[in-house]
Amino acid sequence: MTEMQPSQEAHLKRVTERLSHLIDAKYRAGQQEHGGYLWRKKMLPNIVEETLDLAVYVVTLEEQIEEVKNLCASGEKPKEVVEKIKRML
Repeated sequence: MTEMQPSQEAHLKRVTERLSHLIDAKYRAGQQEHGGYLWRKKMLPNIVEETLDLAVYVVTLEEQIEEVKNLCASGEKPKEVVEKIKRML
């Protein structure tokens, strides 16, 4: 594996710090609201649904980012590109 650039290290640090904060807050809120013992809760149907939603969100976001990239590389005038992107929102 090649050594990462300082900008990549900085990005990784931001990502891991952000995720750590989000996971900590979500875990604490979940414990406060629901407690532990997940096997005692009817969670599996919701977990499957939420997982499917996440997969759809990821694929949709990938498609939308690709569409924006293609618009930016199309050679059209920046103003026209911005207007097309606005219509996507």
